[in-house]
Amino acid sequence: MNKILRHVGLIIASAALAGVISLILLDAVIMPYLVDVPSVRVPKLKGLSVPKAAIRLEQSGLGMAIGDSLHHETIAIEAVVDQDPAEGQHVKKGRRIVVTLSKGARYYEVPDVRRVSLREARLQLEGNQLQVGQTLYVSSDAIPEGAIVGQSPSHSARLARGNSVDLQISSGSPSRLKKVPNLIGLSIEVVEDTLRKYEMRLGGIENRINNQQPAGTILAQTPDQQQRALRQSRIDLIVSVEELPPDPAAIDSGVAP
Repeated sequence: MNKILRHVGLIIASAALAGVISLILLDAVIMPYLVDVPSVRVPKLKGLSVPKAAIRLEQSGLGMAIGDSLHHETIAIEAVVDQDPAEGQHVKKGRRIVVTLSKGARYYEVPDVRRVSLREARLQLEGNQLQVGQTLYVSSDAIPEGAIVGQSPSHSARLARGNSVDLQISSGSPSRLKKVPNLIGLSIEVVEDTLRKYEMRLGGIENRINNQQPAGTILAQTPDQQQRALRQSRIDLIVSVEELPPDPAAIDSGVAP
């Protein structure tokens, strides 16, 4: 029994001695090292490639660890999206900075919007993080008026978020009266392109002095937007022009402008 007690006592004494030695080491060796390690400022890494980020960290006396990755709309694949600790923080020299890398932009599949209405096509595209691009009206005997005849790019293509899909919209049979677009308020510079999209052509142009609107603004049209016209009909326009200032020479000579 005495031997057992002596053995237990030796174990306890050894453990106590080990604890004391550990405290001495912590106080004399480890703590001074931790306290004496200088702090450095974490550099900005966002947007850098992994090699460039590693070099910048090394220049600051820091290391790098690769963390998670995520999609990003503008930062290139394998470039740094985020970092922990953040830029500007002060950390002990030698610390490893965890970086999150970009997987590039997320791509979305273009839906097949043929034969649906423009409103439905818009909803489907927006549901896939895309948007309607340019629209062009074309005659079709097969597709009802107002339905989508074609699209570009075609369905199953993949586009980055926010990209556009151009649509061709049926204006009905070629012999059917077509919708006349509203041109009021547009610049004369874009009118021909707008008329082309509606299968119409530019007709006569009459200039009218109007200082309330910028020069070149469409003031009126014939036929107007509430009417229908045959395919390739000409649309006549009244366009604003600025009133010219009086000629000083004419005023001095007493001649009316």
